[in-house]
Amino acid sequence: MPKRLALFVFLAAALMLAACAAAPTAEEASDDQAATEEAAADMSGKVVVESGGMLRIGGSFALTGPIPTLGLDIRQGAELAIDDLNEDGGLEGFMFELVAEDGACDGTQGTNVGNKFASDGTIIAVTGGTCSGETFGLVPILQETRIPFVSPSATNPDITSPNCDVCNRVALSDALQGATDARFVYSELGLAKVAVVHDNSDYGKGVAEVFQQNITRLGGEVTAFEGVQVGDTDFRAMLAKVGAGGPQAIFFGGYATEAGLIAQQMTETPGLDDKVFMSVDGAYTQQYLQAAGVAAEGTFISLLAGDDSKELNAEFDAKYIEKYGASPDELGAFHSQSYDSVMLIAAAIASVASFDDSGNLVIDREELIAAIRSVDAFDGLTGTIRCDSIGECGAGGVQIFQVTDGAFVQISGFGLE
Repeated sequence: MPKRLALFVFLAAALMLAACAAAPTAEEASDDQAATEEAAADMSGKVVVESGGMLRIGGSFALTGPIPTLGLDIRQGAELAIDDLNEDGGLEGFMFELVAEDGACDGTQGTNVGNKFASDGTIIAVTGGTCSGETFGLVPILQETRIPFVSPSATNPDITSPNCDVCNRVALSDALQGATDARFVYSELGLAKVAVVHDNSDYGKGVAEVFQQNITRLGGEVTAFEGVQVGDTDFRAMLAKVGAGGPQAIFFGGYATEAGLIAQQMTETPGLDDKVFMSVDGAYTQQYLQAAGVAAEGTFISLLAGDDSKELNAEFDAKYIEKYGASPDELGAFHSQSYDSVMLIAAAIASVASFDDSGNLVIDREELIAAIRSVDAFDGLTGTIRCDSIGECGAGGVQIFQVTDGAFVQISGFGLE
């Protein structure tokens, strides 16, 4: 049995649900059932995939907007998961299909994507969204229509909650990232006066608020808390205002381009030209290094990282390079989480799917929602994944990087050997 298939079978076994009753095998299904690419959701909350049809997983990816390279990387991680599932025969001969949409890292567009998935009865579950704001746009629609999702990269703490049973993620929460970053700045760098800036996105403002709360709790002083806008390019007036407070460092919650431009324009601002700059995983991209230029050197970036399996990731990386002609690390940091989100969804589907008398594959959405949450432990690319009662399934921890000779070099945190 190929390694990936063995892993897939183990994932399904890890999702122990009483609803997984014995059902006719694929060979027992009717040979007279016409093949079709269509599936339909029946009135009882089930997705019925006819013989020859596809198991369709929706994907909301930030292919445009502030971080298109990161969104592309996440989409490609999901595509590789679909490739591996189908290479191993799919599920009882039914192949998987990724239905990719552009969530654009935007709440309104996330809502549009959610409505598109909700109106398509063939969509079984969703991987995504990429960004927190985009994902907040998906949440009410998918919750109402009972379509479960697993986000690979939306990190705002409020993405998961006891009030949303379809909400899950394999990314870790910014509650962890913001707290770790505050400890790093205050305890390891020894800086007590910090100006906090954010880009007013759900992601950026959320992690900035967590950082502010934690560094204040540690005894530090937040000299300013300023918001800018995604898409802004001139931050000089804001930086002059912030610099008047005499901070030792600027912490920025937001995405790559704005982070890079702020780091670059700090070097032009009296009083800030020699101060520390730190940002978060939304800036952990080549896009940040390009926007900051030489000013990136010496800056700090944190990353919510999985407890990666070296063997599994080496196989994944080789396939990624073969298919896309580039190393996954050149584009972003959440391709492994994206792969794992799809594999988690596929395993949950396998654990609840059954055949009806016509040979159609039937997936009960309520059983699928419970199946995703019931995962105990399986080894993914990002480590051992365990979902808790509110859908937090991530493994790993926070890593701190410093830009050295134009590259991200890990200097502290989880996984440093």
